[in-house]
Amino acid sequence: MCGYEGKLRQDIDFSIITPSLNMLDYLQTCVLSIQDQQQIQMEHIVIDGASTDGTAEWLKGNQHIRSISEKDRGMYDAVNKGLHMARGRILAWLNCDEQYLPDALRWVKRYFDTHTDVDMIFGHALLIRPDGTLIAFRKSYRPRWSYILSSHLYLLTCAMFFRKRIIDDGFFTDSRYRIIGDRDFVLRILKNGYKVKHVDQYLSVYTMTGQNLSNDNNVQQERKTLVGRTPAWTPKFSGLLAVARLTEKFFSGAYFQKMPLEYSVYIDKDAKSRKKFCARKASFRWKNPPPSRT
Repeated sequence: MCGYEGKLRQDIDFSIITPSLNMLDYLQTCVLSIQDQQQIQMEHIVIDGASTDGTAEWLKGNQHIRSISEKDRGMYDAVNKGLHMARGRILAWLNCDEQYLPDALRWVKRYFDTHTDVDMIFGHALLIRPDGTLIAFRKSYRPRWSYILSSHLYLLTCAMFFRKRIIDDGFFTDSRYRIIGDRDFVLRILKNGYKVKHVDQYLSVYTMTGQNLSNDNNVQQERKTLVGRTPAWTPKFSGLLAVARLTEKFFSGAYFQKMPLEYSVYIDKDAKSRKKFCARKASFRWKNPPPSRT
């Protein structure tokens, strides 16, 4: 296991962490979407959970990626290993089935450079099928811990970025969770007074593979565990909080998107460039996942 290597490197803008387990094809397109980000100094850290699909061997052949491959206790344990290794000023994690949109990192860097008081941001994301076609748009809106506590994490971590000072202050994900550790992490950041903002910018895509952890049957049990650690008043006001959240979501514009919507992603691990798409219709609704990529 890697020791702590977290000293800040002034020449590294971003540390992007990718937890990996037997998703080599998706990992390769994820890597491509990071490598083509322009005018950014970054490091990509892949923490592989001892995959058996050739991931470890592939990583050894890609020296530009910092990586380890070993057994772990789940995705959030892997994320924490990557956070301990991170040397960039701005941190993020991007799962294998996710990609950054063109120039996303340059946009995020400009934002943090001009908003020095902001600790964490969430942008918009697109939900796509394995063939790259659009399922839905997911717009971020104001992060409020009471909304997240009483419902779900309505902000996608593939469009989440935060300053390294959060990790330096000792905030990591809770590896006891296997599915909703991101929700717990964001709740603790909000409740401890860090400044968290949403931004009106599409930054990433999330591929609905049919094997995403959000579809895991154990998610309900973990939600009960998290709720069991929350204030007693939460269930009593959950209905009112839901109304308030959905009202704020409506007035933020999260239900609406001007069309057509153009974007470009990698759909082939051997692709030399992104494939461009132009969606003339789209919904905000999170639809059922399609079959996995074959």
